[in-house]
Amino acid sequence: MNCSAARKAIYPSPDRCVLSVETGKALDHVRQCPDCRRYFESQAEWSRLLRAKAGAEPAPDQLRERIAGEIESHQRIEGPRRLGWIAAAALIVVCLPALWFARRIPSQLFFLALCEDHIKYLSADSQLRSSDRAEIESWFRDKTDFGVRVAALGTAEILGSRLCFLRGKKAALVFYRQQGRPVSLFQINRRDLSLAALDRWEVDGAAVWRASFKGYSVAAFEQRGVVYALISDLRESELLRLASAARAEAQGY
Repeated sequence: MNCSAARKAIYPSPDRCVLSVETGKALDHVRQCPDCRRYFESQAEWSRLLRAKAGAEPAPDQLRERIAGEIESHQRIEGPRRLGWIAAAALIVVCLPALWFARRIPSQLFFLALCEDHIKYLSADSQLRSSDRAEIESWFRDKTDFGVRVAALGTAEILGSRLCFLRGKKAALVFYRQQGRPVSLFQINRRDLSLAALDRWEVDGAAVWRASFKGYSVAAFEQRGVVYALISDLRESELLRLASAARAEAQGY
């Protein structure tokens, strides 16, 4: 049993999976596979952080300073009116962490949708079958409101492309194959999409945002208002290496 099959069989975790005929083989694989153990440890840590941040995410400094300024400017107001201002400001400070965290949920759901789309097109069902980077970029030119760039990801083979519509946003999808495994490179307009919904990582001195959903790893970064997101069941270290290569190439455009 390979990593992808094992992760799907015991998703979301070994202790919370639905028992099936594949469960035993999957658990045996995980016990022997360091990458899968790290994957489920990462999933558990991700869940822990989500629960913690729901009640502990700090308010942005700029907003906290503005609230403090409002309180200070009304300190001379007498009676109930003054107390009302202070109570309102305090209520905002108390509620803001949950509201700030809630803004991230749509972005998390969007990255989950990208993973689901990757799963849907594992066979690289392309609208344009081509390995020519210039041809694919030209094909996208009148289909998106941003310039699509097709990165050369080392030895990865380019298979083709398609235009996707996910949660109200257009996404340019380029299909690759690396070490026999499917790799999807999505490009999306950054508007209303927060990379902070993922975990920040440093690769070659640059920020890359990472997460795991449904047994697949995500490695994402932003360049000139466009979010690039690579998705695959490759080893996470390999996917981060591909993301670093894509980022370096995108900076050269």
